[in-house]
Amino acid sequence: MARCPFAKWLPITGPVGNYVAGPYRIVHHTTEGVSAQGALDAFRKNRSDPHFTVDQQTIYQHIDTGLAARALRNLAGGVETNRLSAVQIEVVGTAAKPKPRATLENVARLCRWLERTHAIPNEWPSGPPKPAINGRDPGGHNRNAQNWVRRGGHYGHSHVPENIHWDPGYTADEVTFLTRFDPDNRTALQDPAVAELRESFPEEVPLAPEDIAMPDHAEEGEPGEIEYEEGAPGRMPALARFVAPASAAVAAGAVFLGSYLMWRNRSGGRRKARRR
Repeated sequence: MARCPFAKWLPITGPVGNYVAGPYRIVHHTTEGVSAQGALDAFRKNRSDPHFTVDQQTIYQHIDTGLAARALRNLAGGVETNRLSAVQIEVVGTAAKPKPRATLENVARLCRWLERTHAIPNEWPSGPPKPAINGRDPGGHNRNAQNWVRRGGHYGHSHVPENIHWDPGYTADEVTFLTRFDPDNRTALQDPAVAELRESFPEEVPLAPEDIAMPDHAEEGEPGEIEYEEGAPGRMPALARFVAPASAAVAAGAVFLGSYLMWRNRSGGRRKARRR
């Protein structure tokens, strides 16, 4: 279980369940919206929460990284997506446009923490994401299922099997920066190439609704049926969430009766001992 120490804890609808296998990997998305609040509202409506949402000001954490998020499509009978130890980051913005400098800095800082915390390789097993061409899907995305299943590292939503969206649309410079920038490492900050890249990114990227490349992005996910208590990741959900109310009442009664009989037997044993 892990919560990022510099992220703002903000649960929404909770995890989809436990991971079924590893290794850990990071999946980069774009929210396909103009604000963090709009993304959070969409996640709540569609039950498509990532682990993190990142904008220029804030890193929000919605789900403990020890539990599975919901932001990837997961088809029956195919490979696992959300539950394959996929730590998911939604970057506020669109795949069709560049990302602001401060947003990239926040994403890079979060990635370094995730790499250290979960031993995630600093590499892109299926190659870097492809940037937009004239604001549109460039096509030719590598969704190699063997890479996905076997190798940890960084992936775009565009690399994940069974999924159809092409975010995050990072440029080559953005990929290099996200791979090398480490604001918590003073030595890394002295790298002149990284410093030059940092200065090349725009401070602001104005977005309008017509700039959004995939308006249905937040609708793709795995709603699931299991809900966890907010703020208590890993706790066993209440029995009534898995069975019908009548069955839950019967089960609860059985548990109570069993507890009573155990208490009665123990009390009887103590009374017999006193008589002796």
